[in-house]
Amino acid sequence: MKHVKVQGRGAPNDIVEAGDGLKIPAQVTVTAEDVNGYTAELTARYTAESGRYEVDWLTVRRGDDGQEVTGEGLRSIPVAAILRDGILSALSGFTLLQAGAAPEDLGRSGPTDETLRWVARVYRFALLVGDAPTQAVASSLDIPRATAARWVTRARDRSMLTVSDPRGGGRGG
Repeated sequence: MKHVKVQGRGAPNDIVEAGDGLKIPAQVTVTAEDVNGYTAELTARYTAESGRYEVDWLTVRRGDDGQEVTGEGLRSIPVAAILRDGILSALSGFTLLQAGAAPEDLGRSGPTDETLRWVARVYRFALLVGDAPTQAVASSLDIPRATAARWVTRARDRSMLTVSDPRGGGRGG
């Protein structure tokens, strides 16, 4: 994938509350050019039930080289990667930036209220873009994954985190 062009769609009335204070576009449109010789465009809509963006539709067109769209070609389109990159681009202007910069060495502070609010923000953002949320918390705060899982549970118990990873099977996500 050489170039991904992203457009977050909608006027201010197309902004939705994703929970935990996070406001995002209700829908994003992603265009990816030169994806294994094709151009792919998709539209994804945020769904509160899953806590993430889900693809509504996907269009694949011949690329500049004129390669025919085939079943094999369709299977080569990395839809999840295109969606993730597109969401990251579309949300860069208003997700974690709404909360300001994370304090340095936040992970060393222990599970304070401020730290747990950041745990909730990082978890929710990771879920939105399709990353493993608990691992994202661990990486972001530079703490072991087991510690991140405990802090995620603590944030949830204190009602600072109101979503869990539906793909995770457990509460720690």
